[in-house]
Amino acid sequence: MKTTSPRLKVVREPFVDAREAAYTMNLPMYYMTNARQRTKLRIPHYRIGRMVRFKLSELAEWQRLHGSTTAAEVTAGSAVSDE
Repeated sequence: MKTTSPRLKVVREPFVDAREAAYTMNLPMYYMTNARQRTKLRIPHYRIGRMVRFKLSELAEWQRLHGSTTAAEVTAGSAVSDE
């Protein structure tokens, strides 16, 4: 008797560009297009040649783990205090 193991269903998620990722996640576009911002904020991304692409599920998980990062919070964190 031949038994077969259940096959796992592979779901392929499409990559999106920076504009769509920023719009969907309600984040400033420069978070997605600026390499220093992506590195600083540890935004999950993929480099395909010269293009940068994102997976929305990974961005949603990143946003869930890091809370609601806003432009004001990043600017305030990088500002120099006069004290």
